Amino acid sequence: MIRGLVVTTLTAVLLSACGGTGTLYVSARFSSDGSTPSSRARVVVREAATTGSLVLDAQVSVTGSKMPKTGIPFAMNSMDYRVDGFGWDESLRLEVVRGSDRVEATVQSPGFSVITAPTQDGSVVKANGLLVTWRDANNVPADIARVVLQQADLDVTLADDKFQYRIGAEPLVVNDRETVYLERSNEIAPEGAAPGSIISATTTHAINFKVE
Repeated sequence: MIRGLVVTTLTAVLLSACGGTGTLYVSARFSSDGSTPSSRARVVVREAATTGSLVLDAQVSVTGSKMPKTGIPFAMNSMDYRVDGFGWDESLRLEVVRGSDRVEATVQSPGFSVITAPTQDGSVVKANGLLVTWRDANNVPADIARVVLQQADLDVTLADDKFQYRIGAEPLVVNDRETVYLERSNEIAPEGAAPGSIISATTTHAINFKVE
């Protein structure tokens, strides 16, 4: 169940990738609801391309602006590198090293975000539609914002984070417990990695409300 927690949204500002050998494909996704226990890192490393062989013996780590280096071990059951419960920081630096192959990149958080409408345990009238709004502590938009309504079965990804999204009456479902879920992300293509590589950082916030 999604918890309604104020989150630190790790998105937006890129502190430039610091180079690499171009020989590794990396797909790295960091996520958190703003608390250390919820923090997750999921990293896939392949040789040369998205279709290349999986690399199982890389040294993968994440370092924050205040957080010491944390290793991300390979998990055989999921065939990726993963770690949970690491410190969430204002910036996260990914390092992937295998022999002479290397990829490094850093992303920085724009600050805390929170859904401001609807309100937790509040009510909205279906006929009026719904305006979902949110704010960011530093007023920094994310590269991508995603809004999900559970009961309405609505899932919208916005390429332009304007801190709001209006939903018409039609998809809304009269219900005592609707959940609106906000996900804000930054995605970068790290320099020095194979084409198609991506590093994203995402945090979420969710609240429950009633539709009448």
